[in-house]
Amino acid sequence: MEIINPHDKFFKETFSIKKNVIDFLQGTFPPEILKKLDLSTLTQDNNSYIDEELKEHFSDIVYTCFCKDKELRITLLFEHKSYAVACPYLQLMKYLLKIWEANSKQAQRLIPVIPVILYHGKDAWTVRRFRDYFEGIDEVFFRFIPEFEYLLTDLSCYSNEEIKNRVFRRVSLQITMLLMRNIYNETVLEDKLKGFFEIGRQYFEEGEGLKFLESVIRYLYYASDIEEERVIETLKEISEEGGKLSMTIAARLIEKGKITGRMEGRAEGREEGREEGRAEGAIEGERKGRIEGLIEAIEIGLELKYGVEGLRILERIRKIAAIEKLESIKEAVKISKNMEEIEKLL
Repeated sequence: MEIINPHDKFFKETFSIKKNVIDFLQGTFPPEILKKLDLSTLTQDNNSYIDEELKEHFSDIVYTCFCKDKELRITLLFEHKSYAVACPYLQLMKYLLKIWEANSKQAQRLIPVIPVILYHGKDAWTVRRFRDYFEGIDEVFFRFIPEFEYLLTDLSCYSNEEIKNRVFRRVSLQITMLLMRNIYNETVLEDKLKGFFEIGRQYFEEGEGLKFLESVIRYLYYASDIEEERVIETLKEISEEGGKLSMTIAARLIEKGKITGRMEGRAEGREEGREEGRAEGAIEGERKGRIEGLIEAIEIGLELKYGVEGLRILERIRKIAAIEKLESIKEAVKISKNMEEIEKLL
């Protein structure tokens, strides 16, 4: 089943390339761990350790490699998060258990697993020990609580310049991390988009680069509010082939009805704003136009993600007049795992 969350899809496409993973490890892993790993033996494990009912919402990437100083295999589990999680250990433990169950079924010794979380959400991520979630218990009970750690890469801890010039070396990983870091800040993303694409000017002339660029374009169309025309025009300045590709993908998605609603919602919102502005004043008209555009975008997002079920809360959404709240709901639709998460905001 295709992953509906565009952040997960983009993450999986990028981290399915071994060279990108090696670059990521070299740029972010603690030196004492990195020096123990023989990255020349890094191999992707194509098994998925996600339950069937979760495949629609999550994407795991698993690699294995050997240690340098002994015949010991290590598993590296990569999990992406576009929103802060209350207790990440619960999902991670499901992964760990399934990996170790697979070891056991294959009559292998249990392999150590290093869980890695890549995070680029809006809220601050606080790393806590698992036992800290068991509030009010006596220390005598700590030994009955599983104890393990995960490595966190929080992109908000890096500046754009650090991502480009210090942390990562591969062009595709630099662009991926820059886009994910800035995807929720439309103003910065629009302002820096040409600079991000400029990094890949030569890379986009290669077959591998064009394939990666297709993932980038789809990610921007699905996950951001940047207008398709802006993406197309910016890419045309960088790469002739890239400009053609962005137009082709936009046309294909429009034909499938994937982004038409978003474009129409914006256009209708602007037109509604102009009409109302002439009658009631420009400021009030623009505000109403913005509200209508947001509601339209939310409706399209709900229908695409949850089908008929998603439309059952539309009447309640249409009664909301606060632009900030509607923007929060629109973002929640993109990253939500179920309808209940959205209903909590109403």
